[in-house]
Amino acid sequence: MPDQVGSLYRLISSSGETCLRNLRMDRNAFGRLCYMLEQSGGVKPTKNVSVSEQFAMFLSVLSHHKKICVVKHDFIQFSRIISALDGTFIDVSIPKHEKGWYRTRKGQVAVNVLGVCNPNMQFIFILSGWEGSATDSRVLRDAIHRPNGLRASTGNYYLCDNGYVNVDDFLTPYRGVRYHLREWDRSAGGSQNKEELFNLKHSSARNVIERTFELLKIRWGILRSQSFYPDVQSNIIIACCLLHNFIRNEMPEDPFEHKLPDSREGGVETGVDCISTIKSNDVWSAWRDELASLMYNEWMSRG
Repeated sequence: MPDQVGSLYRLISSSGETCLRNLRMDRNAFGRLCYMLEQSGGVKPTKNVSVSEQFAMFLSVLSHHKKICVVKHDFIQFSRIISALDGTFIDVSIPKHEKGWYRTRKGQVAVNVLGVCNPNMQFIFILSGWEGSATDSRVLRDAIHRPNGLRASTGNYYLCDNGYVNVDDFLTPYRGVRYHLREWDRSAGGSQNKEELFNLKHSSARNVIERTFELLKIRWGILRSQSFYPDVQSNIIIACCLLHNFIRNEMPEDPFEHKLPDSREGGVETGVDCISTIKSNDVWSAWRDELASLMYNEWMSRG
């Protein structure tokens, strides 16, 4: 342990660039993280605990210290949105006899991680542990049925892709309609329809969750390959998400955001009258049609 502490001290004190490259945060942010873990989590240096035991203690404290920043959402034309939702695969180490359950459609052995983020690319909900063979809808169903699971107060909704069902408070794009339109030509008149415009705006707003997952994996190399710590894999994933939030909140500029292809740019309310089931609803589909019509009419009126 003294050797590890000495090595860490050299990383911090050598230069700001070295600290950032090795710890993924600057010295000020790292100092605040240490203070938070010591004061709120009770993590203290000791000579009688091994590095592996300290690592396990750190993961346990961090995964239970879910002080996640909530930022006011501001998606244009999707003003009732809580946030964007999607799943991602993260490779894991699994006993040979269980690999079949964790094998994805592309053949990788992974867990299906459900994530929800706000417009500032901070996670407000993470569910890790489902097998890679599990469908996105099945993972979402589990998330909303958990005692402290995903909740949407009535009147708000999440943006999802077509891997999910367009049901109460989970808004998906139209199926079979062009999804990633770069430009709309006004001179073409009415050749573009309301469903295409809706999908364009939906894709633009929901893109934040894809970019957040991408940034998470750029920042933490441990999420880009199978873990060497199979017993605490889910806690590692949660800890990485929480540290990601901490860095986004504590540092004025995220040092890794520039590695994303291009730069773009809320919290879950609690209380009564919450949606807690996934059930097909014709009224919700009709409301999506109404919203698409409003978007299209507004776009046409500006022409």
